[in-house]
Amino acid sequence: MKLNKSLVIPSIAFFLLAVTLCMGWRSTNSARPIAHHAKKMEEKETKRSILVTNFESTYQQIKAFAPTLDSNVFKQAYIGYLNLRDQGKTHSSILSIADLSIHSSQPRLWIIDLADDRVLVNTFVAHGRGSGLTEAKSFSNRPNSNQSSLGFYLTGETYQGKHGRSLRLDGLDEGFNTNARARGIVLHGAWYVGSKILKGQDRMGVSQGCPAVAEALKDKIINLIKDKSVLYIHGSSKTYHSALLNEQLATESLMASSITPEKTLLDSMELNESGGLL
Repeated sequence: MKLNKSLVIPSIAFFLLAVTLCMGWRSTNSARPIAHHAKKMEEKETKRSILVTNFESTYQQIKAFAPTLDSNVFKQAYIGYLNLRDQGKTHSSILSIADLSIHSSQPRLWIIDLADDRVLVNTFVAHGRGSGLTEAKSFSNRPNSNQSSLGFYLTGETYQGKHGRSLRLDGLDEGFNTNARARGIVLHGAWYVGSKILKGQDRMGVSQGCPAVAEALKDKIINLIKDKSVLYIHGSSKTYHSALLNEQLATESLMASSITPEKTLLDSMELNESGGLL
C-alpha cells in the first residue's frame, strides 16, 4: 500500500510539534515546584538569620558585663522571652536568668534589661537542697521534693512571708515547674546567700527549692523583676524541653517587634558587697 506523502509529512510535523510543546510544558511546570521550594528555603534562611543576627548583637552587648553567661543558655532564655512577649504574657523588657549548671559559689543570676541590653544585676542565687548540696544535679516539679524546678516563669505579686518580703512565681512549663505556686516556690532573701558565706564554706546555702538571693539585694531584685517579667531557670538536664523554645515563633515575634539590633552598652557598673551589680 502506498502512503500519500501529502498526508504523512504534515502528520509527522504535527506529531513532532506536539512532542516539543509537551516536553516544554513539562519542563516549565516541573521547574515551578523546585523554584517554589528554593524560595521557601530562602525565606526560611532569611528569617533564621534575623533571629541569629539579633541574638548575636544582643549577646555581644551584654557579655562584656556577663562573661560567665553561656551563649546557649542566654539564647534559650531569649527565645522563650520573645515567645512569651508575643503571647502577650509579658510586656516587661526585663529578662532574668539563673544558670544552676554553674557552681553555687559563683554569681549565676543575671537580670537583664533588653530595652537597652543592660546587665542590671549579676549575683548569687541558691538552689534547692534536694537538687544537691554542692551542685544542682536533679530537678523536680513534685511537692515536698525540695528540688529546684527548671524552665520559664512569670513573676507574680509580692507578699510578706516567713522570709519577709518575697515574690511569687508562676511556672509555665507543664511537667517541669507548673507546681511552683502550689509548692510555695518564690524568690526570697536568705542569710545563707551572699559573698560573706564563702568566707566559711565553698558554696552557698541551699533552700527548699526556691531561688533565694542575698538579703541585702532582695528588695532591689524584687522591685526590678516583679509583675510579670520573665525568669528562666536553667540546669544540666537531658529531659527538660519547652514549647517556648520554638525558634520559628520567636523569629516571627522578633520581625513584628520594635526591638532592633542597635543597642547601647552600660557606661559603668559597680559591684556591691553581696556580689551583685548595681
